[in-house]
Amino acid sequence: MEKDYDFLYEANNVYRTKNYIVKQIIGVRCSEQENNVIFSFDTYYRRTAKRDRIYEKHFRERKNKDGRRLPTTMYARTYVE
Repeated sequence: MEKDYDFLYEANNVYRTKNYIVKQIIGVRCSEQENNVIFSFDTYYRRTAKRDRIYEKHFRERKNKDGRRLPTTMYARTYVE
């Protein structure tokens, strides 16, 4: 897959901020001894003209074009230029 399309690959949710397109991969961890948690691995892709075109085309039917973050109890972030 081409690098500019990476934010769509295996994503549970994709949304935009002022400077980034964010891919969320979300999971659930259940435990008999500890608290259950919903976690997110977030990858922040710097917005470029090409990534914005891909995003606009892929999410053209969305009412809220920028989308929004799905709340989780834990997260880890990675940044991609």
